[in-house]
Amino acid sequence: MPHSPDLMLKASRWAVLSVAAQLVKAVLLFGSQVVLARLLSPVDFGIVAMCVPVFSFLSIFNDLGLSQATVQRPGLTRNESNLIFWMNAGLGLTVAMAIAAVAPAAASFYGDSRVASVLVALSFVILVNSLSSQQIALLVRGIRPVPLLLIEILPVIGNVIASIATALHGFGYWSIVIGQATHAFMAGSIAWIASDFRPSWPRDLRKSIPILRFGAHLTGLSIGSFFAANLSPVLVGRLFGVIQVGLFDRAFKLVSMSYMQILAPISRIAETVLARLLDDDEQYRKAFMQIAEATLLVTLPGLLCIAIQSDAAVSLLYGPKWIDCSPIVSFFAFGSLMTPLGTVATWLMITQGRTAQLLKYGLIGNVMSVLSLLVGISWGAVGVALSFAVFSIPIHGLTIWAATRDGPVSLARFTSMLLPIVGAIVAAAVAVFSLSVMANRYGLPDAVEFCGGIAIAYLTVGVALGCSAAGRRVLRDAARIREIFPRRRGLASQ
Repeated sequence: MPHSPDLMLKASRWAVLSVAAQLVKAVLLFGSQVVLARLLSPVDFGIVAMCVPVFSFLSIFNDLGLSQATVQRPGLTRNESNLIFWMNAGLGLTVAMAIAAVAPAAASFYGDSRVASVLVALSFVILVNSLSSQQIALLVRGIRPVPLLLIEILPVIGNVIASIATALHGFGYWSIVIGQATHAFMAGSIAWIASDFRPSWPRDLRKSIPILRFGAHLTGLSIGSFFAANLSPVLVGRLFGVIQVGLFDRAFKLVSMSYMQILAPISRIAETVLARLLDDDEQYRKAFMQIAEATLLVTLPGLLCIAIQSDAAVSLLYGPKWIDCSPIVSFFAFGSLMTPLGTVATWLMITQGRTAQLLKYGLIGNVMSVLSLLVGISWGAVGVALSFAVFSIPIHGLTIWAATRDGPVSLARFTSMLLPIVGAIVAAAVAVFSLSVMANRYGLPDAVEFCGGIAIAYLTVGVALGCSAAGRRVLRDAARIREIFPRRRGLASQ
């Protein structure tokens, strides 16, 4: 196992570059969507959109948590890597065949034969992804930032170029599918080139049982989360019509995109690092606290601004015609303040191999999510968002309690980490709200209000943390990210 300071240094480099890569991806994807919207018709997007629910649901079974099992296992043998590769390949083939099999039924349901051909084409994307997922997981396990960042960026560029080029040549909805296929082939090719793992037939198939058990718990949670997440827009659309579901969807996307681009790569890094430190309780606790504190400091002030300044955020980002979704955005953002807390708590259960507990309490949380939907649905999309905000406290609170019942990080330590950050967020809320009142009084432009709110939120959090010993410790931990810059070792050697 690498010495923990070196491990944290590599993780810090990876974290900085991953967040930068996510920003680049977001710009590329947003730009490509703007261009494609001008080259393709709503019908073209609609055909692909009709395939998404079927494709997304069956894709859950494409991995069964085996990639996370690769990262989490303390001592992964070559035979276990072979087992996981062939299980992934078998699952990919099975899921691809299942998608192709249900394609005619989906086309019949929608009354459009084009849906079937698109689903069949997308089934090959699933198969390609399954043949490279183990190579990518091993790169993550080995903390290989350069190839991982290439896998993040280059396939997106290929996707953008392929989809726009084919759209210009009149391929219609197939340009979207071709872009997805290009992404899959490029990512798989880079993974195979960068990884030195070449699969062979495994020797002892019985060893796959604990690996499958680990992955099955994560898959069960993914299935429950899929239905809990997709039930809200379905019911809102069914009961209140297309306008309300459109407002609901755009509001949710605005909020979720503000933090998911950060949480996703940081979670992958955190799970990799913590799994490597599992046999050293003190280093495990130290690494968890440092990564969790940095994650909360990056995500929470931005969410707070969206929650308090939802009018300015919606008008600036979507335009005045979308202002009716402002209260939905506000409630979603307030509820999402709990999401980073729940996410960092799940790192503990995943890296400690407690996926059975994660499944148990995750499913309880999904039931509570459905209950929140049923409570709020009588008041339309705004009621659903408000109920989401209220129920987010017990849902994520349950996850934190369950994660800290066992293992090196106790509830007391978790709470001691949160207290100075929560105090700083409260101070930032007062400052941002005061700015919003002043902006409304003097008629400041939305861009000034929202951008000023972002700056004041992060500045206030920093000042508030600097006023206490516990807060200064949090800032010192966050400032350690600077250690990556004086070091001149090439990333490729890492």
